[in-house]
Amino acid sequence: MVIEPDPYIAYVVLNLVDFSEELNHGRLVLLGKDELNFPTISALFSTFETQRYAKLYDLHVNSAFYEMYAELILQCNRLFLECLHQMIQTLGNDTKDALIGLKHHITNLPFILKTPTLLEVLQKARLSDVAVLVSTGPSLTKQLSLLKTMAPYVSIFAVDASLPVLMQQNITPDFVTSIERVPYGSRFFKEIPSSRMKNVTTVLSSLQHDEVIQSVTGGEVVMSLRPLGYMMLTGPKEWGYIGIGMSAANMAYELIYHSHFKTCILIGQDLAYGDDGKSHAVGHVFGEHEVKESEKDGWAVAYGGEGHVRTTAIWNMFRGFFEKDIAETKEHMLTINATEGGARIFGALELPFEQAIALHVKDKTPKNVMKLTHKSEKEQQTIVREVWDNVVMIRDYCVRWQKNVEVLFLDVAQACERCDAKGSLSLEDAQGLVERIYTMREVFKEEIFDKVIWHIAQSMLFVQELFIAPIEVRLVCDEKDEYTKMVDVLYAYKPWLFSLAGCIDSIVKTIDYGCARQLIYR
Repeated sequence: MVIEPDPYIAYVVLNLVDFSEELNHGRLVLLGKDELNFPTISALFSTFETQRYAKLYDLHVNSAFYEMYAELILQCNRLFLECLHQMIQTLGNDTKDALIGLKHHITNLPFILKTPTLLEVLQKARLSDVAVLVSTGPSLTKQLSLLKTMAPYVSIFAVDASLPVLMQQNITPDFVTSIERVPYGSRFFKEIPSSRMKNVTTVLSSLQHDEVIQSVTGGEVVMSLRPLGYMMLTGPKEWGYIGIGMSAANMAYELIYHSHFKTCILIGQDLAYGDDGKSHAVGHVFGEHEVKESEKDGWAVAYGGEGHVRTTAIWNMFRGFFEKDIAETKEHMLTINATEGGARIFGALELPFEQAIALHVKDKTPKNVMKLTHKSEKEQQTIVREVWDNVVMIRDYCVRWQKNVEVLFLDVAQACERCDAKGSLSLEDAQGLVERIYTMREVFKEEIFDKVIWHIAQSMLFVQELFIAPIEVRLVCDEKDEYTKMVDVLYAYKPWLFSLAGCIDSIVKTIDYGCARQLIYR
């Protein structure tokens, strides 16, 4: 990748040397300084083939000429590191969490079919031209009075944590999004009487805990699927797919965009601590100081662009998803950040909430109430058969590959033992085993492996991939170097294969548990 801040130099070089083939095949990427932004750089690390080489990242300054761009070089390096960090966090940090999501999804499959489809919601959700996305940052408190006045004329999308805050102010949102797989999210719904939820559509995710689902009473409940691999394979596709981001606010933003709103106004989206150290708005169920400042916290550019504010790694990750989504949706929807506090969300137009309302809410006709329908019993039965056929197919595939991986692991483990015994492993034997490993890795290209096994296993195995990749590209000069490299590859893949086999076993057992649980569910 070449970053050239001077377009004239790029013009001269491309006229002297024909790089058309390299550019067309992606072997060379040329960026100008205006393209150094989070969405552009993060897209470069969107595939596993590029992600696993993250530890080989380096930034080279190949000429003293570029010393005049010292600040740009530092900014560029920070940006690349931020994107790499975001990419690794997106892969997850706990395989147990991924397995819990799989368990809940399988368990919740019968309930999904009893709710209206996400496709119908997207077709009917645009109740006005303007959507207001309400999050629970400390800046939300000052926006509530104006929001209450405008509630009849704008579509209000609230994250689950904002629901109690809005209800305390007698503001009823049109939609509430919830995405957590742990039971504590039920606290946001438990104290809300069903009569207050009459005209609210709650959009849940299929990976959520039953306690959250049971706590939602009144109104309409829609259970959607996230665009996760195993959900896309099991279906039912009519109920998905939304929630590629990591928060309920990211999910709500996707819902707004795919419902074809013209304008989305963000409030309470601080993604940073307030000046007084508060992490959430007044009235938040878990308190205004639920998240406390820590030495591990970082900094982000402040709203308005002047100065910096303290933020957490998680909030920064949520902000990264917003910036990526805004960059992808800007051709069709205007995103206004009217939070008036917190961190700057690059790509969003910053306006005071009052000004944003004055400019974009012209129609004062009260919005309609959305009416949703359900699939018939006959349609549900057909979909049920398709879904469970998919679940059985996934389980059988995992069982087969678990056996294959276990056999290969035992052969590699024995080879490592022979190598420990004073080099009794020949170069030919080592090369043969490495070839078997690479042949097995070809299965990564198969859809089921990628969307089920790797999706669950990546949070555990990706750390090992980061250490394996540099070994695989190590330069060898003679047969001795080749032998050392092959042995190092085998030692690196030994725990990798063990972890993969164990993870597949956990997937099979989780599917079995989910299937058994759904038989007595509800």
